[in-house]
Amino acid sequence: MDKKTEPLKNIEARIHELEDSIHEREKQLKERAGRFKKELQEEFSPAELVKKYPLQTTGASLLFGFFAGKVMRSIVSPSSHNNAQSAKPPKNEPSELKSAVSSIGIDILRSGKDLAFNYLKYYLDDKMKSGKG
Repeated sequence: MDKKTEPLKNIEARIHELEDSIHEREKQLKERAGRFKKELQEEFSPAELVKKYPLQTTGASLLFGFFAGKVMRSIVSPSSHNNAQSAKPPKNEPSELKSAVSSIGIDILRSGKDLAFNYLKYYLDDKMKSGKG
């Protein structure tokens, strides 16, 4: 009877080895995926982008601010073309929605500008320190 169960034990041992191998490979894949994710986050972080491309990011943020300001201005203030066609006198007070949108837009633009200049300042300070040391 011992010889009949021996192949079964070999199969069970092989199954156990395969399961261990699968678990180890799964662990390795998870570790690699974690490292890859961390490297991607570091590579595409705003601080890294500003360090690599300081002038380009400053120009892009200024350009974005310019276009965002144009869009916000067109949303908030009525255009002169619409005023010329309109027979009604223009309202002195903008609607609540336009006021809220303009306030939010102005806050977003200021925050973006502050963020861009802080990153630029950090980058330039870092360059100055590394150049002296």
